[in-house]
Amino acid sequence: MTVPDLYTAVHWTARASAVLFALALWAPVLGLRRQQRPYLAFMVAHTVHFGFVVWLALVTGGARMFPGGRDIADAGGWPAVFGIFAFFYALASVGLLARHRGRDAGGALRLGGHLATTFLGYMYVSTYVGLVTRSPWYALPAALVGVAVLVDLAGSRRLRPPGEYSPGTSHR
Repeated sequence: MTVPDLYTAVHWTARASAVLFALALWAPVLGLRRQQRPYLAFMVAHTVHFGFVVWLALVTGGARMFPGGRDIADAGGWPAVFGIFAFFYALASVGLLARHRGRDAGGALRLGGHLATTFLGYMYVSTYVGLVTRSPWYALPAALVGVAVLVDLAGSRRLRPPGEYSPGTSHR
């Protein structure tokens, strides 16, 4: 693959990952019975994205791979790259585990799942909003993911077991 082909692959796999992330968050609303499958698909898509990122970095020597056009070497080198990958998988795994356990997830796991989902959504939205000056089309994935995170957070309030404390409710 040429360098332009690799850039294209990096961009399109990122977009596919964003769409699958949004679909995973919409899964309960869409009535998908196996809600972990879209989330796993998102994780697989992002793994493919990471593969293309590494390939591109190897081919280009890591030039201009970080925000602001910084080289990998100027942003912490390969340890920073793999640290980002590890952080992503930690967040995504907490989100997946919270979804898998559903109502049986403890309060800490549910909170961790919400925080992980919100942070992952923030990363997508902030990336795409930053690109809107290049093309207004980047607003579409930003809005798709942003709305999906809000729907997911609102929907999770409905999934609490009866009688469980929920902020904003009265328990007299």
